[in-house]
Amino acid sequence: MNIYIFFVLFCFLFVVLILLFTSWGMVTVCFSDWYFFLMKMNFYMNSMMFSLVLFLVVFSVIIFCLYYLDSEINTGYFMVILMIFVLSMFLLNFSSNIFFMLLSWDILGISSFFLVLFYNNWDSCSGAMNTVLTNRIGDFFVFLFFSVLMFSSLSFKVMIQIYLILGLLLILGGFTKSAQFPFSGWLPKAMSAPTPVSALVHSSTLVTAGLILIMNFTFIMNSKLNFIVLLAGLLTMMFSSLMALAEQDMKKVVALSTLSQMGFAMLTLGLGLYFISLIHLVSHALFKSCLFMQVGVFIHNSFNQQDSRNYKMLSENLFFIQLQMMVTLFCLCGLFFTSGAVSKDLILEYFFFDKFSFFLSVMFFMAVFLTFMYSYRLFNSLMMMFNNSITIGHGTLLMSFFSGIVVFLSINFLWWISNNIFIVPTVYLYVDFFVPLMFVGILLVLIFMGLKYYFFVIKYKFLVDYFPKESLFLPISTLFFDKGADKVVLFFLNFF
Repeated sequence: MNIYIFFVLFCFLFVVLILLFTSWGMVTVCFSDWYFFLMKMNFYMNSMMFSLVLFLVVFSVIIFCLYYLDSEINTGYFMVILMIFVLSMFLLNFSSNIFFMLLSWDILGISSFFLVLFYNNWDSCSGAMNTVLTNRIGDFFVFLFFSVLMFSSLSFKVMIQIYLILGLLLILGGFTKSAQFPFSGWLPKAMSAPTPVSALVHSSTLVTAGLILIMNFTFIMNSKLNFIVLLAGLLTMMFSSLMALAEQDMKKVVALSTLSQMGFAMLTLGLGLYFISLIHLVSHALFKSCLFMQVGVFIHNSFNQQDSRNYKMLSENLFFIQLQMMVTLFCLCGLFFTSGAVSKDLILEYFFFDKFSFFLSVMFFMAVFLTFMYSYRLFNSLMMMFNNSITIGHGTLLMSFFSGIVVFLSINFLWWISNNIFIVPTVYLYVDFFVPLMFVGILLVLIFMGLKYYFFVIKYKFLVDYFPKESLFLPISTLFFDKGADKVVLFFLNFF
């Protein structure tokens, strides 16, 4: 299986090499110059940046597969389908003609069907059929879009009249692949796939394909189509966040958070911020792939248990994974000094400075606030434990190392975009000096509240678990000493 690692590493170095030559321009590679079967690939800065993140995520997911699928029989079959899936996403990212785009779009949907069907049980069969049939609706819209685009170019008068129809077909095809409202039902069903597939599908491949398709045809979009895209993204954010609050399956909670963030990126496209939407996709691909891998470690060490209510007895050996999960949830919420703050702060500012109705503004604010709510719920299901496990959780040093690298890049990868030594948006450089101080003050308040909550947990654990157990093993009676020690401990701990 090491051949897959070396293959992805070679592709990663190849992308880095091309990225050095495309920093200020574009490289075009033409394989065929026939009219319909024109095979041309454009290597430009935006696509190379996204592909760099894609290969980094794929490399980390392959390392995670060595740990997660160590007892599976058909691992070679799984890796071959996974490589086809990644190659189709790579072709879609660089395709600049109809033939390459339709080919990669179809291969992406078919390979995702076989990946979801890997376990071959009732749940995976249902999820795979739901996924492929919903994506087939999007394939139909995309085929109609390219067909109408080709035949309408014969007459300029016809092209002007069907301009709006072209845009509607385009965004409907993008909605189905990116699981936007009302085509969002297939994404939670796809959670029947193995967790490495979820880490790849829900971070930088399948759900981002619709957004990349719309980004390639931004010249078709107008104000009416942008408002449709904005409204669909807003409804997707709201409904998926509400579903994440009520869901008990921890893997589906992370999938619904992906759905919410894809709605956030689609809303950014509706605002006309195409490059900011791409930046949000890049930052989301890093921390969401790492979040799925961390959840997969907990599932693997809990005998494939996905119910968040049964994670109260995890081993203390998984403390490093819990720390990584806390950092990735901070990136998901877009807290200060994380990569999520680079894109989210600018999107929030542009939305609230624009002229929208009061209802849409309140709905957007509630959807953003619900991100913190389901992130806290996910964090709470793993961190609130007062007793040790009877089992010993295990992990590999290689997987922990690469997941740590992805966590580090989740925070620091976008620093060069802001043209600033600190990880803050560039808008902070043009506003008053007290605005960053306000965010630092909010951060200090959050730290104080976290410490207060943490010391409350320590007080409970000390007085209920540790102190009575130690008192039982003392050789002498410590009744009066217990009362005095309790008063002293409560006096100091009540300060927090």
